[in-house]
Amino acid sequence: MKMSISKWVGVGFLAVLLIAGIFTAGSIVETVDKGTFQVKQAAISGAMSAKMTPGLWFQNFGDIDPWPKAETYFFTHDNDTKGDSDVDTSIEVRFNDGSMCKISGTVRIVLPVSEQQAIVLVTERGHKTYVDLQEKLIKPTVRNVLRSTANLMTARESYSEMRSDFISMARDQILNGVYKTREDTKQVEDLVTGEKIWKQVKVLKKAEDGSTLHEPNSMENTGITLANFEIKSFVYEKKVQLQIAKQQEARMAVETAKARAEQAKQLEQQTVAEGKQMVAMAKYAEEQLKVKAVVEAQKNKEVQELDALRDKQVAVTAGEKRKEVAQLDKDAAGLKKQELILLGEGESKRRRLNIDADGALKQKLATYEVVAGKFADAIAQYQGDWVPTTIMGARDGQQNGNGAQALIDLFTTKVANDLALDMSVKAGKQVTVK
Repeated sequence: MKMSISKWVGVGFLAVLLIAGIFTAGSIVETVDKGTFQVKQAAISGAMSAKMTPGLWFQNFGDIDPWPKAETYFFTHDNDTKGDSDVDTSIEVRFNDGSMCKISGTVRIVLPVSEQQAIVLVTERGHKTYVDLQEKLIKPTVRNVLRSTANLMTARESYSEMRSDFISMARDQILNGVYKTREDTKQVEDLVTGEKIWKQVKVLKKAEDGSTLHEPNSMENTGITLANFEIKSFVYEKKVQLQIAKQQEARMAVETAKARAEQAKQLEQQTVAEGKQMVAMAKYAEEQLKVKAVVEAQKNKEVQELDALRDKQVAVTAGEKRKEVAQLDKDAAGLKKQELILLGEGESKRRRLNIDADGALKQKLATYEVVAGKFADAIAQYQGDWVPTTIMGARDGQQNGNGAQALIDLFTTKVANDLALDMSVKAGKQVTVK
């Protein structure tokens, strides 16, 4: 069965549509990869749009350009980092002494994060692709920063004492814009000849508060941020390297000589200081001995004064004790005296009462007995004749023929009269002699 011409035409049309669909499928749908965004210009209207997140979106035959969200820009003379190229992209600068140098480094580029900023970057800034942006904006910005910084110093200064200043000043300009400068005449050292010459050099403009003034930042209002700026190397031209090496050697020699002179001076100062220290130590030791002697003397004096005070206190205490003892003895004597007086008065009163009671009979009898005994002893010892030759008379008409007895009676009577002793015994009263 043969197909009609119309059927063959339909199959051919379908085949054409299929082939066209195969060739145009990539212009209908597009995929945004992670870490990128895409900017699209519509095929017919020319309207601009952007997709900032990963995933599929309709291209509809529009013109699409992919952009990285962040990328590292390399300005290096060798391929020593992943992503770097073998092409020498280092940036050449000229220092204010006229010497040349190639500087290598990197900077991180963070692109816009909003659709509007991405569209403005393409439409108003005129950067159709990232490569175009890198060549027309990033590279000139970095180059201007490095050249501006190099104009503020000599090659030798960038090599030695101002190397860290160069890096910090370049980083500041990357973030805030190139420094505003003015021309000034300054005497500098020619790196090749070593002679002092006057040259027009750039100096920084300062604000009233002392801060450095900046030109407008080229990244301002673009949504682009430059970060992690790093300078990896300075490659000076050969003659500059040789001159720097010679100057460094000369400077090192000068510095060595200065260091030796300073060392000798310091040694001299150290010797003088040590001598002064020894003298000071000797004086200190002598002063210490003097102070020690004074302290010892003061201590001995204080000890003596303390001993004297203690002895005085002891003496005062002993005297007070003796005084107290004497007072006590005096008080005791007074009490004893009062006691003896009282005892004497009592004894006297007792005796007086005894005497009043018996007329001191006991005492009288004792006295009488002693006297009579003495008389008896005297008569007994007499060896003569007791018979008197003359008789004066007789008592009661009787003649006493015993002379000794008469004498005893006489003495007895006398004693009794002297003692007022009544020897008679009265009737009705009995006297008991104790």
